[in-house]
Amino acid sequence: MKDTRKLITDTAVELFQAKGYENTSVTDICKACGITKGTFYYHFPNKDEITFEFYNRIFQDFSDTLVELLMIPDAKEQLWKVYEFTIDRTIRLTPKVLYSLLMADIQNGFDLFSPYNRPTTDTGSGKTVKLQIELVKKGQQAGQIRTGDPETMTHTFNAALIGIAITWSRSDGAFDEKAELRNAFDVIF
Repeated sequence: MKDTRKLITDTAVELFQAKGYENTSVTDICKACGITKGTFYYHFPNKDEITFEFYNRIFQDFSDTLVELLMIPDAKEQLWKVYEFTIDRTIRLTPKVLYSLLMADIQNGFDLFSPYNRPTTDTGSGKTVKLQIELVKKGQQAGQIRTGDPETMTHTFNAALIGIAITWSRSDGAFDEKAELRNAFDVIF
């Protein structure tokens, strides 16, 4: 069952990247996967949920990079690597797919990307926000990150990240999103 869900997710994201989110139908996804619409709807109530599944897997996959992260001696650079992991994967989605994902999230209550409602959840993204806050505290104690409330600083950067991602995706990638995010990161932290 998980393999079918993963197949649908991976195939759909490939189609979104190739044809665009709006130009990819559930029928297209079913044909590419070799499944029926009933099977699709058994796993996903709608097309938007596929992108949410994909993005949540990014946070789950992050645990595999924790060993590498712990090898970095500077807490500020550890924090950047946490963000960079997600940024790199988000950029690979393509601007059009990211924009569709962001708009779908906003229409569904902004549950996935809101910088203000995740730290209290046990989802992959909630755990990542908790890690970000702890790394800010660690960096402050080591004198590597400026003083300030760690939770507020984290939320501020996460809000900037969403704003920059929306602008980048809406402009069809007209600027270097990662460089802009690193500039904002250095200002905030």
